[in-house]
Amino acid sequence: MSGNSIDRVDPMECRRPADDDVAGEYVAGRLSPRAAEEFEQHMFECDACADEVARAIETRAAFRPPTRRVAGGGWRVGVAIAATLGAVALGLWQLQIHEASLAPPPLRSASAREIRAAGQMSGGTFTASWNAVRGARSYRVQIFNSIGEPLARSETSGTTFRASIGAAKAGEPRYWKVQALDDDRVVMASSPLIKIDTQ
Repeated sequence: MSGNSIDRVDPMECRRPADDDVAGEYVAGRLSPRAAEEFEQHMFECDACADEVARAIETRAAFRPPTRRVAGGGWRVGVAIAATLGAVALGLWQLQIHEASLAPPPLRSASAREIRAAGQMSGGTFTASWNAVRGARSYRVQIFNSIGEPLARSETSGTTFRASIGAAKAGEPRYWKVQALDDDRVVMASSPLIKIDTQ
């Protein structure tokens, strides 16, 4: 025969002993990985062994009680689903804790007061000042890059701030804001996000 052809071993030429139950062991998953691989290579060339494996699979399926399999499998699937959902919930909970530690505290009320603030950059040093807020225990100053990522964060009890933050890359503005915190570290007033002017 010309072209591609598959040569199969004549069933009469199979050299496996007649009492060898390697097909049954293969279907049951009791062969070592190397023995299973060797048997698979033989089985793909031997019709008799392939037929024997097919019969062994049918026999195992016929003797397996379907109700027990469904109940046992359903129970295991339920546990697996519950474990997966638990892991996802734990991951989301930890993510929320992580995000909460990075995010500023929530405003005390929707009618929070606005802080009037001014700041500027000079030679890589940022200076800022703002009006005092009655009842504020401290003030949080945050500096952000052009896409809102925090670059610096500090707290002070005064109404002025000075820090060396280095020069920004050309064409990349920076922004800042200040928030007044009460005794519980809850934001009671905030400035808007202000673009940092460079002198």
